[in-house]
Amino acid sequence: MLYFFAAVFCAIGTLLLLNRTLSRVRVSPARTSYDFDVIIVGGSIAGPVLAKALSDQGRKVLLVERTLFTKPDRIVGELLQPGGLNALREVGMQECAESVGIPCHGYLVVDQRGGHVELPYRKGFHGVSFHFGDFVQKLRSYVFYNCQENVTMVEGTANAILTEGLSFGERAYGVEYTVAENCEVPADPFRGDPPRADSAALTVRKVATAPLVVMCDGGMSKWKSRYQHYTPAFDYHSHFVGLVLKVVRLPKEQRGTVFFGKTGPILSYRLDDNELRVLVDYNKPTLPSPEKQSEWLIRDVAPCLPEHMREEFMRVSKDPRSLRSMPVARYPPTFPCIKGYVGIGDHANQRHPLTGGGMTCCFRDAIHLANSLKGIQSLRSDNQDEMAAIEEKMQSAIVNYARFRYAHSCCINLLSWALYSVFSTPALRDACFDYLLCGGDCATGPMDLLAGLDPNVGTLIFHYYRVMLYSAANVMLKTGAYSGNAKALSDSEKLRNIASFFVDWQRMKHAAYLLLESTKIVLPLAVDEFFSMWRFVDPTSPLANISKRIKVMIYASQLNGRHRKPVGI
Repeated sequence: MLYFFAAVFCAIGTLLLLNRTLSRVRVSPARTSYDFDVIIVGGSIAGPVLAKALSDQGRKVLLVERTLFTKPDRIVGELLQPGGLNALREVGMQECAESVGIPCHGYLVVDQRGGHVELPYRKGFHGVSFHFGDFVQKLRSYVFYNCQENVTMVEGTANAILTEGLSFGERAYGVEYTVAENCEVPADPFRGDPPRADSAALTVRKVATAPLVVMCDGGMSKWKSRYQHYTPAFDYHSHFVGLVLKVVRLPKEQRGTVFFGKTGPILSYRLDDNELRVLVDYNKPTLPSPEKQSEWLIRDVAPCLPEHMREEFMRVSKDPRSLRSMPVARYPPTFPCIKGYVGIGDHANQRHPLTGGGMTCCFRDAIHLANSLKGIQSLRSDNQDEMAAIEEKMQSAIVNYARFRYAHSCCINLLSWALYSVFSTPALRDACFDYLLCGGDCATGPMDLLAGLDPNVGTLIFHYYRVMLYSAANVMLKTGAYSGNAKALSDSEKLRNIASFFVDWQRMKHAAYLLLESTKIVLPLAVDEFFSMWRFVDPTSPLANISKRIKVMIYASQLNGRHRKPVGI
């Protein structure tokens, strides 16, 4: 048996060594003629910040965005956490958020009994809420006017990623895109939408080349399954239904506010002085028709809101045309499977929008990738040997970025899904409230994680299980404002409750349920977030690409791969 295991280890070691050797073999000389250092596809959130960070390094960048001069209109990406604002501050772009937004100083949770749990951010930090389109236009405008020397911005549609090399060792070297034949920069760009383009207008095909292509085109990108090790979800996890209410005040202004409906959490925050957003969780993979959504909002959701908000909420809900929705999918972080290519932001992975951490992850991705490339003096060379060496360094930087981006993203990702599950389970939700009401580090610690101020996964695990152990103790002692008795107990009463706990089957079962259910929530999330063989094996190697092809074949033939979410495989 010992010889068998030794033979297996030797075989695996030989295979990995051969794979590493083959991944470094070049079948053609390094390309030396490039138009740009980096091509960025997508110019909403991560794209402009990455362009600014690379411009500061003196890189020549092409940014291609399908609707560059038109303000986008979405129901998410409207709340920027303090950690995201700090990231913008690192690249000098914080004014883009602060000039269009309303300060947000924390959260207010309104329980089902109408009680308030206040959760302020740490002193000296604040977030910002705004209209998504206004913020995006500010980001684009900043790059357009301040980075013209190094960044070229083009309104065009990327149609193909240009690759070369063997099928098991491809390298991206550019993008093919189309622009309108008579495209012109508007007279006053980013300060108003240009005239609507004629859908029948002629387009011109163009090609741009660069040794690095970065995809910032979001979670619905058609490229993510083609050029990444991507595992789609079987179906959507849930949906958010969005409405805009006017002339309505929040229970406490300048706070993100969470209410609880029959089917899940309801999130609300201010967009401007006159409007606030309401996002209602619909915890099923398929949405009903807008008419049915309208009925559901009026019947089941409106009664869960404060009385002063119900009338306007019901008025807006009656018009199905005023309802917007966004699907939510859960899938593991991805790794690029070809050289010279990487996806950042939602292209790499998404988290539940409940905690508003998506843009913070996007900005941190952009800064982390730019910093990974900072040590490479030039990304281009006219000498083939030098260019080959540059490509090796650049690929090493890309792989290190993909492997270690969890350092800034895992806490936000894990917390978003875990908090959604906790809020959707009454017993766990009450346990969470009891813990937060303790104040001190019991409140500031979790809020630092939520705000993106503390990316330490150890802190997340510490507080997560501290909540559950505290809740089990409350069950034992019959204490806790939400899960037990709100009044203070004497020492003798506590001792009596502890003694009775070990003969009270219902309380023992409830304590075990809290501990087991919390573990059942977090373990699959941790596996998705951290476990991947591409953290140890080059994701662009021949072995990785053979593995990807086998996986695609299995998904396509046996697992309904083409219809999985958010995009098929």
